[in-house]
Formats: sequence, C-alpha cells, structure tokens
Amino acid sequence: MPSASLFATGLVLTAILLAGCGNPATPTSVPPGTVEPTITCPASQTLQSPDGRAFAVSFAAPTVLNGQLPLTTNCAPASGSLFPVGQQTVTCTVTDALKRANSCLFTVTVTSPPRLSVTSFLAFGDSITAGEDGQQSISPSASVTSSRFHPAFLVPETQKYPSVLLQSLAARYKTETFKVDNAGKPGEAAGDNTASPTALVRFIGLVASRQYSIVLIMEGSNDIFYGDPTAEPPAIDALRAMIRYAKGVSVRPYLATIPPMNPDTCIPACRGRLGYGQVNGMNDQIRTLASVEGVTLVDVNQAFNGNLALIGPDGLHPNAGGYAKIADTFFNAITQTLEVPFASARTLTFRRTTAVIR
Repeated sequence: MPSASLFATGLVLTAILLAGCGNPATPTSVPPGTVEPTITCPASQTLQSPDGRAFAVSFAAPTVLNGQLPLTTNCAPASGSLFPVGQQTVTCTVTDALKRANSCLFTVTVTSPPRLSVTSFLAFGDSITAGEDGQQSISPSASVTSSRFHPAFLVPETQKYPSVLLQSLAARYKTETFKVDNAGKPGEAAGDNTASPTALVRFIGLVASRQYSIVLIMEGSNDIFYGDPTAEPPAIDALRAMIRYAKGVSVRPYLATIPPMNPDTCIPACRGRLGYGQVNGMNDQIRTLASVEGVTLVDVNQAFNGNLALIGPDGLHPNAGGYAKIADTFFNAITQTLEVPFASARTLTFRRTTAVIR
C-alpha cells in the first residue's frame, strides 16, 4: 500500500513538472466567454423628411462578436423611431452575461424638404409665353410676309411653359403652394410703340399689382420677325425699362433669351425665315442687358443648343418639347437662385436612455 501511494504521488509530481516545462499537450485555447463583447454600428445615413416633420427611420442591426452568452443588444433611439429634422447620434450597446458592455455610435441626419424663398411668379411675353402651337394660326396659303398679328391657336394648357414650370415647382417643393400666372400676348413686340397698350404699359399694369415676387420676361421674337435690325434697339430699351420698373417695386426680374428660329419650315407659314438671322445678335444684347442690370439671365437659346427639332412647323413657335425645354430652363434658374439651403437645426445625442440637446 505505501508503495502504491508513492507511485500515485510520483505521477502527480511528474504531471506537475511536465506542465511546468511547457508540455505541448497542455490546452492553450481561451475558454468560451472570456473575451469581452464587441459591437459595430451600421453606417451613418442621411434622409429627407417628406413634409418637414419627424418620421420613422429604420436602420440595420449592429454586428456583435464574442462575449458570454446570452447577449443583450439595444440602440437608442431604436430602429423605427421618429427622427425630427436635424442630426441625431444613435448609441448601440451590447451587454453580455457577465455584465460587460461595449458601445458604438452612428448618426442619422434628417433634412427638411427643399423650399423656395418665394412662391408667386408672373410669366410675361408674347405668343411663345402664351403657348401658340405654330400650326393652325393662319392659312396654308399665307406668305412669308404675313403679319405677326394673327389669331392664336394654343397648345393644351398643360404644355404651355408656365404650366409645365408650375408642375415642376410643385413636384420638387411639396410643402408649398405656387402661383405661375401666364401673361403671354400673341403678336406683341417689346419695342412696338404703336400698339395699344404697348408691351411696357401692359407690363407695368401687371407688375404694379404687387401680386408677384418674380417676373419672368421673354420678349423679342416679334421685334425681329421681319428681319429689320432697326427694331432691335427699341426692343432692348423696352426690356431695360421693364427690368428697372420691376426692381423699383421690389419684384425680381428674370430675363430670358429668345428661342432659335428655323428658316426651313413653312407649315402653315414661314415665320422663321426673315428673323432667324437676327436671333444671335438679339440674344447677345439681351445677355449684355442682364449683366449690366444685374438680373438673372435665363439662357433659353443656349438651352436649345441649336436643336431645331424643338421648333414647330412654322419655324417660330416651339413644339411641346420646346415648351418643356423653356420651362426646364426657367426651373433651373429659379432653383439655383431661390432655393433655401437646408440648415441643420440641432444635434441630439442619445446615450442609452438620456437625450442631450447640443
């Protein structure tokens, strides 16, 4: 019996000695649950509130590794919570069975919907603003010298450029109500002082009403209709007078160049044949006028980029695609100059269940 005890004791001692010498058979793996838990948050995100109010925002669950099971994970605010306009820091925390915790942060930025600083517009001009279709206004037998003063047949209301512009504004700025009144007058020439009323008198009467914050001016096509260069200076003088009157009553003018003309289409008449050669010169003067007077230039002619497929069969009036191009050009000018930039209101930092206003 004593010898057996000594033998057993020797085995224990041998095992201890072997372990102390670094026996490769000794287990080296870390027992489960001894590594603290880690958590990785989803990426930060930026969203736009549909109407400027708080709305529910969902985000992916954080990624969790290690820790002693069971693990408890929560985010504050939680996915699906209402987030107001501004930037919020979301804190996600994992806690394991040994009460060890780890946290991560990410931000949710909610922007307000875009808006404009003004909502009332007056579109002032000739038959192009009025929306003439360029197809049925005079008989097919009419000559190239037919008077520009003619009965007007208009495209559908929804295709006129002021109407298309209104649709575009309403689509982008969903929380606002806009007015875009169409004051186009077929046959009108800006510099014609024999008309009653003249374009300038009509302009003053409309702008003086103070119903509008912005006036969109596109005149000049009828001034060069007959190919007479002497008609250009009176037209520019009239446009200058319009601009100055509008500024004098705190209505902001936007001045547009005129669309191209096509001399080779004559259905039902060749309306672009005499004036097309003066379009570039007239537009150069309009550009200079806008620069000198410090008003926004809406370069409709440049937007057409020489694409005569946007001009109707009479060579003068745009077709539906041309009117859409005019509307889009005005829309771009308006958004670039009148859109109110988003200002982040406040930052909310959430740590567990505590909200801190910064």
